[in-house]
Amino acid sequence: MRKWHKGESRLPIALYTQAKVMLRFVLLITLAVGTALAADDPFIGKWKLSLEKSKLTGQTIEIDEVSPNNYKFKEDEHSDEILADGLDHATHFGDSMAITKKSPDTWVITYKQGSTVTMNTTWKVSADNQTLTYIAEGTRPNGQHFRNQMTSKRIAGTTGLAGKWQTTGVSLSSPEEIYIAPFAKDGHAIAFPDRKQTVRMKFDGKEYSDAGPTVVEGSTTSGRRIDANTIETTEKVKGKVIETAKATISTDGKTQTIVVTEPDDPAPVVLVYEREGN
Repeated sequence: MRKWHKGESRLPIALYTQAKVMLRFVLLITLAVGTALAADDPFIGKWKLSLEKSKLTGQTIEIDEVSPNNYKFKEDEHSDEILADGLDHATHFGDSMAITKKSPDTWVITYKQGSTVTMNTTWKVSADNQTLTYIAEGTRPNGQHFRNQMTSKRIAGTTGLAGKWQTTGVSLSSPEEIYIAPFAKDGHAIAFPDRKQTVRMKFDGKEYSDAGPTVVEGSTTSGRRIDANTIETTEKVKGKVIETAKATISTDGKTQTIVVTEPDDPAPVVLVYEREGN
């Protein structure tokens, strides 16, 4: 899942595909439909992720050894082939990862955006080879330290990290906040303060560029209105669809539920945000 893979919010391709997040978590899923008056727009305001109400498990990642010390990381329709030599290697998202094998069952992987380290991770397989624990640590663009953890169960393979894994648990050191304000006549400005990331877009189906220090080059978002309390968005990187999402505001206006789907992934992520303040 890309939410873990694109910085803090990205599972291993998924906590490496924002913890992609946390979550990656997701930049474009919170874009809301604009209306003539902000007072009439239920999406406007400050929102905080509720880990207890969200569903962040069920996604899978495959790790295959395609040649000696060369591994293919695959989730959904996306994959990266990385040599475990401790050096930086580019991923399809435009950042890089460097794999150092401490032992057959413990890997350390460092992620960078350009020359900047965005996340240091440790991947460790249990003694019975059935559980993978993934810990991600780093500093957000706003200077805040994070430490996120994910556990997965083996559903294919026998020993070591190679095999297929399905997430069973995710914990974040601090849930993500999102600020949504009016933009132009029929759009929104969405800010992620911990990542210093913003999106300014209208809901006209056109693609709008994302901005921020850890945004992958070529990232765009488009959105459309379904009804007053529902919108759909599509995120692309260099023209390729990465994920789609549907955001819905509850009838009391206090909750925003976002269902995120990715190409070829049968298990959607459900993110529940609660309104802060009045």
